[in-house]
Amino acid sequence: MTTVKGWLWAPLIAVQFLTRIPIRGVPDWAYDEAGGKRAALAFFPVVGILVATIAAAVYEAGLALGLNPWAIAILTVTASAVVTGAFHEDGLADTCDALGPHSREDALRVMRDSRIGTFGGVGLWMLLTLKASAIVSLTPSHLGTAMVAAHMLARWSSLPMSMALPYAREAKGANAGIAALVTGRETLIATLITMCVVGVWLSVTVGAILFLCAILTMAITGWLYRNKFGGITGDCLGATNQLVEVVTLLAATRLLH
Repeated sequence: MTTVKGWLWAPLIAVQFLTRIPIRGVPDWAYDEAGGKRAALAFFPVVGILVATIAAAVYEAGLALGLNPWAIAILTVTASAVVTGAFHEDGLADTCDALGPHSREDALRVMRDSRIGTFGGVGLWMLLTLKASAIVSLTPSHLGTAMVAAHMLARWSSLPMSMALPYAREAKGANAGIAALVTGRETLIATLITMCVVGVWLSVTVGAILFLCAILTMAITGWLYRNKFGGITGDCLGATNQLVEVVTLLAATRLLH
């Protein structure tokens, strides 16, 4: 069971895991399961608020400089990728490349390859273009709330997917270790945090619709991963993260007026 002190360090560990923001001073014991490592999973959506805030600040700076809407949108998308080290974008590219091979073994082998192939390049182009187009379509007054919802739901998605699907590889890496730590407790806490923030910041109705969009995206991609790869990998979680983010932003362009 996670200690009280572990819960206090958990938010910082979550920031360390999901971003490139330098966090110093976390004691070694906090990374133990009884420390803050497992509890950190519950704060994944909170990291989404941080990333969205930084990206929104870049958006506001672009507006202040009088840049054209597409330049502002591209810089905003780039900012979130820089803050996270394009961690999840890389997962999307690797997952797209793995859709090419017919056999499960070849698909998982291709997914491990750090080089980006044609499918990965097209997938990244689609993702980044759709993000930028959604940002251009949102009014400045709604941009911040839409981005908070998108980034929170994106990071929340990793928890229920980790619980619902088996890990695809026998030789489990670091991402598998993180996925194996997820329990109903962390998922419930993350869900409540996300629901409260999205529901209060937007509205209960809009928040519920965005949640349903996220769940549908997770269901479709989860079905694909199970049938294509036999389960999930860290790259799969990153891919769904990005797809939930872009689906949320696109839905927000229709729901927020």
